[in-house]
Amino acid sequence: MIFNKWFNFANYQKRLRRLYITKRYRIIPEIPSEEESKRILENYKSFPFSLVPKEYMGPIKFKDLNLLRGEIVELWWITSRKNISNVPKYFLYEYGINYSETVDKLHNLDLLTSDNQLTQLGRSLIKNSAQIIWEHKAAKSINEDGKIEYSSDKDVHGNFFEVKRVRYPRKKTEEKLDDYFCHSNLRIQYLWNIKKYNQCEKEALEQISRGNKYPLIYQILAQLYRKSKLYEKEADILKQGIQAQIDIHNPGVAKRDFKRRLVKVNELIRNTSHE
Repeated sequence: MIFNKWFNFANYQKRLRRLYITKRYRIIPEIPSEEESKRILENYKSFPFSLVPKEYMGPIKFKDLNLLRGEIVELWWITSRKNISNVPKYFLYEYGINYSETVDKLHNLDLLTSDNQLTQLGRSLIKNSAQIIWEHKAAKSINEDGKIEYSSDKDVHGNFFEVKRVRYPRKKTEEKLDDYFCHSNLRIQYLWNIKKYNQCEKEALEQISRGNKYPLIYQILAQLYRKSKLYEKEADILKQGIQAQIDIHNPGVAKRDFKRRLVKVNELIRNTSHE
């Protein structure tokens, strides 16, 4: 009773710290501002990712070092780009670390040189942490057990997972057709990603002929035709895409985006006809 009374009247930063303690975090995350702490406390029950995941605050052993997941991600982030002036907020809110203090730690542990390059030890750590970097880049969700699940169209080595072609369903029920179209959309995206453009065009046009009206098909075909400077074909597929969104009563932004793109491609058609 005394604890509950104290918890209710403590400031939000102290309340957030106390919450992490009661949830038995091994290491307490960096606590954000009073205003942000209040936002987190108000939202974490409905949106679990408002809290720093507990599994992110357990030390990871590498040789004789103990590091947090976020510290490894920060080492990778600093050394994988030219401009590091715009620091992502996820270091604080997702990984629970103080960016500036972590930079100092990475230097002190001989993982980072004075000009922010990887040392030999740092290179070894990043090579050993491919799974952590992959998970950082992946889409994240929380399952029923409260564990984080990761999904990506690439494997740990950066290669796209193959999406195989599926057969057109014999029984054309609404459910079976929708499953078929959804999988086929992944297949078209895969072909685009690996730059098999001819096969991508062939299968995308086949999808349209079979009634696939999802905007992704038209978007990829429009990009493909723009890349090949086939502006008339791009204009035609955009018109089909606009009509398809009308047919399925799509309330999203696809129709708007297709109309904007159509205006631009019509300008290209006019300009090329005057050359």
